[in-house]
Amino acid sequence: MTKVALVNPGKDCRYAATEPLSLGYIASYLEKHGIEVVIIDELAGQNVKTEIEKLRPDIVGVTATSLFISDAYRVTEMCRKMGVLTVIGGVHVSILPEEALKHSDIVVKGEGEIAMLDIIRNNIKSGIVFRPYIKNIDDVPPPARHLMRMDFYINARDKFPDSYLFHFIPPHTKTASIFTSRGCPFSCIFCHNSWRGIPWRFNAPERVILEIEQLVRVYGVEALFFIEDNFFTNKARVQKICNLIKNKGINIIWAANSRVDSIDLEILQTAKDAGCREVIFGFESGSQRILDVLNKKTTVEQNKRAIQLCNKAGVIPAGSVMIGNPTETIEDIRATQQFLRESDIKSVGVSITTPFPGTKLWNWCEEQKLIPSNFKWSDFTFDKVVIPACNTISPREIEKLFTETIDIVLEKSPFSFSKFLIQNFKNPKQAIITIFRIFKNPARALRYIKRIIK
Repeated sequence: MTKVALVNPGKDCRYAATEPLSLGYIASYLEKHGIEVVIIDELAGQNVKTEIEKLRPDIVGVTATSLFISDAYRVTEMCRKMGVLTVIGGVHVSILPEEALKHSDIVVKGEGEIAMLDIIRNNIKSGIVFRPYIKNIDDVPPPARHLMRMDFYINARDKFPDSYLFHFIPPHTKTASIFTSRGCPFSCIFCHNSWRGIPWRFNAPERVILEIEQLVRVYGVEALFFIEDNFFTNKARVQKICNLIKNKGINIIWAANSRVDSIDLEILQTAKDAGCREVIFGFESGSQRILDVLNKKTTVEQNKRAIQLCNKAGVIPAGSVMIGNPTETIEDIRATQQFLRESDIKSVGVSITTPFPGTKLWNWCEEQKLIPSNFKWSDFTFDKVVIPACNTISPREIEKLFTETIDIVLEKSPFSFSKFLIQNFKNPKQAIITIFRIFKNPARALRYIKRIIK
């Protein structure tokens, strides 16, 4: 019988906040068809070489975002030297399959479940494999969490206490993530959904509830994060999920991503009654001109109203903004900063706009000749200008404005020396990372020091 090892690559624990659900779906789909599967999770601390030597799989499958693609290539090249057939998939290699084929025997474009099964059944040994998307995602069983390091991931809240994603969760609360839809009906220029050409599909409410019940029963999960791009796209579906949570007496708190134009007071109140504590929005900008440039199809007023509606419903409004967008001016960024100052919101993530392969933003940067030849995928961390998506403000100034915007968020957030210690020094590894990030920039270090001694 063919034995498959699926690898989640990377060693930077800052990014190990959620379970490797994409691998989990492939694993459960293969198990459904009688294939023996294991998951090796480097992000959760496992040693890939040691595990491969111990398990001796016939095939190693690896997936990675652009940030971790160098780690993925390191894994596939190591496995090839060990004589194991390698398969690599994910959004990055779907766009750049020829690049990936230099590092792996097989490259999967698009969704991986059917492709991996066909590779095994048809004894495919090389090349680029593409299969149609799965129309009914209920055909894929829930992710194979029994193969994951769930003991590592359910403590994400305590490992990442300052993450705006987990702002709603009390300390020492067992936490998990869940994906209940694929795709997105919108086409923001910075998002991979703008090129994939696949429709938005979703799990039936009953299937969602079965997965939630399993998380509570098997892993003792108390808090849940719906990690898909827009949980609230179909209000009738959300309404039914919420009703089922209440009717079945499922005691869980949760948060979800949403567009600002996908919620209203009624659905927020329904969600709150079913355990929703936080909704996270992609505000992106406080400038209407920039929202239009990004093809958000939303308005600044809708951004403000979404925050107001959440506060009225008793749900924490959280979100993110981006600095350094195409054609952005300092006045546009000042508008974003003003939006943050004036809004009744305390949990905000700030990032530098980063183009990714295949997006309309990447294509625009190529046309403008903004993509340098010497960048590293591992630098795509959203806190530095790797590819200058903004052609009107210098990268140095963008990074300065980025730091300014973070300071505005910090000024709105309760922060103390004791909280700083609790958040960053309970985990020695996290403490080292935090110190490095702060003191790499002397000016930023000074601002942090001023904040924590207040």
